[in-house]
Amino acid sequence: MAVVKGSHQENLIIRQYRPWERFRRTLYMIIFIGIVGVGGYFGGIYDSTNQIKQLSGERDRLNEALLEANQTINTLTQRVNVLEKGGEVDRKATEGIRQTVTELKGQIATLEEEVAFYKGIMAPSSNDKGLRVSKVDILPVEEVDNRFRYSIMLTQVADNSSYISGLAAVNFIGVRNGEKVILPLRDLDENIKDLGVKFRFRYFQEVAGDIVLPRGFVPEQVQVVLQSTGSKAQRVEQTIEWP
Repeated sequence: MAVVKGSHQENLIIRQYRPWERFRRTLYMIIFIGIVGVGGYFGGIYDSTNQIKQLSGERDRLNEALLEANQTINTLTQRVNVLEKGGEVDRKATEGIRQTVTELKGQIATLEEEVAFYKGIMAPSSNDKGLRVSKVDILPVEEVDNRFRYSIMLTQVADNSSYISGLAAVNFIGVRNGEKVILPLRDLDENIKDLGVKFRFRYFQEVAGDIVLPRGFVPEQVQVVLQSTGSKAQRVEQTIEWP
């Protein structure tokens, strides 16, 4: 090709035409994304399986403790009957054994409640599925006036293994100076700064702490409102009487 002196010349690069190159790169990218996605999916399943194993282990441990406590009660009851018939011990010793039996029965009631809790998570009925307030406990702190320890158990009972997150609002309803008053948790628990307590869990989460009731306030009810986020947002509200 003739070259005109003084004219601008373009540098041409000749490359081999490969019509399948772009297709191959796109295919590799799709395969890579697929591998990452599948890895994340099975990773989530593995994590969920481990948590289920932990729940199963805790349930089995509680069942063993429950069985052992029942066996101890049966043994002590038989011993009391034998001693009473034989007149081998005085009344105080017999009452001591009976007190032990009473305490063991209290422990059994607690164990049965915990076993029922784990069974409810792992084998729920059709009516129990979804976000819920499983249990609310309020106990006085010994030797401290107007101070109480609270424990609120949140559970998600479902067939999937996805996390659920949102806010839990806790209110204490009562009377002060003859008027109805609603006090949010943050006004009573110095460790709570917001109106709602954030939660995020797969199976269950406990919201717990200490509250100090103001003088003159007589509590009557505890209100718990749960609001989850996401495409399947749920709102759950439960009010219990003050114990």
